[in-house]
Amino acid sequence: MVLNSLNVTARDSPRPRRRNQTVATQPRLTSPAIGEILCSVFRSRKNPPLILLVEDDPTQIETASFAAFDLGLDFDSAATGSEALDKLAERPADVVLLNIRTPDLSGYEACRRIKTAPETASTQILFVTSRVDEEDLLPGFEALANDYVAKPFSGRELKARIKSALRTKDLLDALTARTRFLELQQEITEKLEDPDFAAEGARSTILGGILDRVTALFLADGATLHTRSSGRSDTRIALSTTWPGGDPPVYIHALALAEDPRIERPPRMPGETRESGSNWAILSAPLWVASELVGTIRLHREGALPRPGDSSELEHLVALADHLARTLHRAELMVEVAVARV
Repeated sequence: MVLNSLNVTARDSPRPRRRNQTVATQPRLTSPAIGEILCSVFRSRKNPPLILLVEDDPTQIETASFAAFDLGLDFDSAATGSEALDKLAERPADVVLLNIRTPDLSGYEACRRIKTAPETASTQILFVTSRVDEEDLLPGFEALANDYVAKPFSGRELKARIKSALRTKDLLDALTARTRFLELQQEITEKLEDPDFAAEGARSTILGGILDRVTALFLADGATLHTRSSGRSDTRIALSTTWPGGDPPVYIHALALAEDPRIERPPRMPGETRESGSNWAILSAPLWVASELVGTIRLHREGALPRPGDSSELEHLVALADHLARTLHRAELMVEVAVARV
């Protein structure tokens, strides 16, 4: 039976479900963002990886959709290069199986556009071709394709090439995430060691900008930083500038410094019941200078709590907190020295 739908998930496939097999569900389309790609390394993915086939042959579409089902992946297809670009703008695919000859747009040109766009640069592209001689394959690699697959498809070969492409993409995404993480650490150092940090009113502005970057990197809904100077008991709060609905949740001012990394629900505010309480999840990481607790950085996200051990997000936040603690402490010492000289 040929599948009539060109948008197939593992759930839609007519094959019986295997025991203990994870079945992919229809994904929720989201706007592409580099942060989404990076955060998939820090947190578990909301959806299975997506395979996009650019092909108008129903037989090849059916074979590819069954291969995706067997691998527990989401599957979609497009008949033309332009349609494929439109679908990638809605949800970037992890692997694109791209026919060299598409009706309205050359497969080579579609490949170049996909690989040179920042949000899809790590997408793995496998050219689909019925001719595998050198003169037909070289133009595809010159257009930045990663591999090729011959048609008509062999189910076993197709699955092997898809798995290889996904491994490559996972490595590239991890490298990109690590690079962005290091860039954020460098940005924190530069901003906190800038002489402007000591200026009146500049502290909250600079820390707010840093927290905006933290929010974007971790795909949170907001971030906060509670700090206190060494040897003092008063606590200061810095907030990221964007929050759902425009304002940060009211529970933020009830938070105190936390000594241990944790994932938790916010404290219940006066008048709240368990049923009407805030639907926020908080990830906290302490800032330590030697044996002194000087602050806590928190990610705030609307929704359910992540499962313990589900990802390395908290581990990355702890590493960022360590760097922030050292840099912030050094910046405050520099401010004290400057004041003493005056």
